[in-house]
Amino acid sequence: MNPTDAICPVPRMLGWYDVAARVTFTSHDGVRVRIAHGTYLDSHEQDGAVFLGDGVEMMFHHLGLDLPRGQQLHTFCDAVTAGLANSTTATVVIDDGELLLELTPWQEVPGSFLDE
Repeated sequence: MNPTDAICPVPRMLGWYDVAARVTFTSHDGVRVRIAHGTYLDSHEQDGAVFLGDGVEMMFHHLGLDLPRGQQLHTFCDAVTAGLANSTTATVVIDDGELLLELTPWQEVPGSFLDE
């Protein structure tokens, strides 16, 4: 998949494009697995770099996980952004387990408001 396929072609506001991802949380012991799918990521251009910004709050809420605070939150967002810089996936270890973020075509997000 091309990363630009994950970027919604219509900006939510000037210079802010939603980017679709499926996020899978797996606890360290493998007992708990949770999956969320939404537009948690952002890009400033239709074909630009993907990064994790304010969507982090909704992502953790949809997964039923506690949001990291302070420097841990910044470190987490930076790790996701770095992981997606040259790939369509990023894996980040958190206190409770591991999160796998996979870019998906924006049309596959449940409730997508645009049809191609």
